[in-house]
Amino acid sequence: MKKSYMPEIILVNTQIPENLGATARVMLNFNLKNLRVVSPFFDLSNEKIVPLSAGADSVIKNIKNFDVFEDSVEDLNILVATTNRLRSVKKKQINFQELKKIISNSKKKVGIIFGPEKSGLENQHLSICDYSLKINSNPKFSSLNLSHAVSIVAYEIMCRNIPKKLIKDSTRKKNDLLATKGELLNFLSILERYLDANGFFSVLERKKILVHKIRNIFTKLNLSSRDISTLLGIVKNLTKNK
Repeated sequence: MKKSYMPEIILVNTQIPENLGATARVMLNFNLKNLRVVSPFFDLSNEKIVPLSAGADSVIKNIKNFDVFEDSVEDLNILVATTNRLRSVKKKQINFQELKKIISNSKKKVGIIFGPEKSGLENQHLSICDYSLKINSNPKFSSLNLSHAVSIVAYEIMCRNIPKKLIKDSTRKKNDLLATKGELLNFLSILERYLDANGFFSVLERKKILVHKIRNIFTKLNLSSRDISTLLGIVKNLTKNK
C-alpha cells in the first residue's frame, strides 16, 4: 500500500525568527519535515533561528521560501487554514479526526497554513483554502504561540490512527484527480480578468471583497483537473469574439 503524503506546513508572514526555529523543532518531534515560509519578516540566515531548532537541521536546511502566498501552494490539492477567530470568509470547519482522513488519502497533497503571530491569516489567504481548523482552547485566552499551535497540530496528525477502509478514495479515477491550487488559481485569474474587462467590478472599492467571494465559491467545489479544463473552455467560449 502506498504511504500517504505527509502535509506541508506553511508559515505566512512569520514575524519572530525564534518561532521559525521552534516550529522546525516541534515538526521533527512529530516526524513532519516539509516546511514552507512566505515572506517572513526576517532573513532565513537570522542567528536566532538555529538555536531554537535544537538540532532540527533536516527541516531548517530544506525550508522552501516564497515571496507570494499563491506561489507557495500551487502544487497542493487541499489547503487547511488554522484560525482562532471568526472571519468574513466562511470555511467548512473540520476537526483533527477529519484532518487525518484528508491527509491519509495518498492522492492529495495537503498544506496546513499558519498566519503571522499578531493578526493571523487574512481573507486573501483564506479565500483559496478548503477548510479551517480551530484548536479548542480557553475562549477567554485563546491566542497560541505559533510554534505551540504547530506542535499541537503535528502531534494530532501523528497520534490519530484512521481505519484503512476510510483512507481509500475510490470516487476519483486516475484522470479525474483533484486539481492543484495552481490549476485553480490559473482559472480564477482568467475568470477575474474577463469579469474585469466586462465591467463586473463596477465599484472598485468592492473589487477585493468580490474576488475573495468568487474564490471562496470555487474552493468549496473540490474541482478536478478535468473540471477546471471544462470551466476554462466555458469561460473562453462565452467571451469569444467580444
